[in-house]
Amino acid sequence: MRTLLSGPGGSADRVTVLARVAVGAVVLGLAGVLVFGGLWLTATRGERAEVAAAREGALGAARQIAVNLQTLDHSTVDTGMDIWMASATGPLLEELTKNRAQYVEQIRKVRTTTSARLVDAALADLDPASGRARVIAAVDVNTSQTLNGTPTPAVGKQVRIQLELVRTPDAGWKAAAASAIRS
Repeated sequence: MRTLLSGPGGSADRVTVLARVAVGAVVLGLAGVLVFGGLWLTATRGERAEVAAAREGALGAARQIAVNLQTLDHSTVDTGMDIWMASATGPLLEELTKNRAQYVEQIRKVRTTTSARLVDAALADLDPASGRARVIAAVDVNTSQTLNGTPTPAVGKQVRIQLELVRTPDAGWKAAAASAIRS
């Protein structure tokens, strides 16, 4: 049979070699798919992936919380306090709840408005198993006061704060404590 297919130039041998090379390439390709597929699954579903997701979740929440807790407008102070309280849990939420009326009265009395813009935030500590994190954030805060119906020019200041975060089962990461970092 070899004589019938190969003819005088040996083309059957070339076909056999090409077939073996093609089968080898397919086998190597499948092995690559299996190896890299397994690595991808491990990366997206393993402990490292859980830590990475916790890190990104805590840091993302902290960025927003840092801005929330530095922003308050005397003309919409109740809404602002609602945002503060929605950003808090544990001891911080207890403090805000206990002193809310006093804070609202004070802000309305002095007629101040603060607006914040995040400069940067960094995760200082993370314990995904216990759902706790510590974040340090720098926030540019502009403060103005309304005197005789006219707002004063805003005074800018950079504030550095430390947030102690707790992952809540129903609402994600929230601040259990917030404190200024002194220079």
